[in-house]
Formats: sequence, structure tokens, C-alpha cells
Amino acid sequence: MNGSSPTAPDEEIRSVLISARWKKDDVESAITVLRENVNTHQSRVERLDNVFLTDKRLSPEAIHALLGIDVQVNAQDLSSLRARQSFLYWVQICSIFVIALVIATASLLGVMYAEGVGIFHPSSPSAELFHRK
Repeated sequence: MNGSSPTAPDEEIRSVLISARWKKDDVESAITVLRENVNTHQSRVERLDNVFLTDKRLSPEAIHALLGIDVQVNAQDLSSLRARQSFLYWVQICSIFVIALVIATASLLGVMYAEGVGIFHPSSPSAELFHRK
């Protein structure tokens, strides 16, 4: 942060970040991350690029320190959730193809019936089923 220490006053950090053209919301978030933990009064700095500029996952300890939320993650639950999401994804893909096939078949049959062609042509053996009186 341009030579400023993490223990610098909030106004100094704010002025450095604003001069670096950070947005106001990002500046406030950065200051929140750099503040001392109010529960343990320990000074802790979370790297800003880990929190705001990447897609890295935060550990449960980092989430607790940043937001005060206790997060309990079981690896078994996480793997079963990922497997379920993968299965659901493929079910959705297959259902899209099945629905498209049903719509295409119904459309084709509707046009054939309206025009009297294909299986609906009067000379077709299957047409006798549809044109019996």
C-alpha cells in the first residue's frame, strides 16, 4: 500500500487507496479487513488480493475473522454436494434434449397432418386409422 503500514490510521490508508483510484466501497472493505480483531485484540492483516481480487476460497477461519460467522465444512458433505450438482447438471442437459425432441416431433406431425402428407396422406396405410368414418 505505497509504503503505509497496516497499523497506519484509517484516514492515511483511505487517502492512499483513493489516490490509487479505488472505489469508495472497496476502500471501506479494505479498511475493515486491515482493522484489528475486536474479540481477541490481535492485529491481523488479510492480503487484499486474496479477499477481493481472486477466485480463491477463504478458509473457515478467515471467514470467521472477517465476518464473525462460524463456518463448519465437512469434506464428505462437500464431495457429495458436488456429485449431486454434477448429476443435476446432466439431468438438466438430457431433459433439454428430450423436450426439444418432443417439440420437434409434435411440430412435424402437426405440419404433416395439416398438409395431409406422410403418414397422414390418404394413400398411406396408417392414414386409414385417422380417416375412418
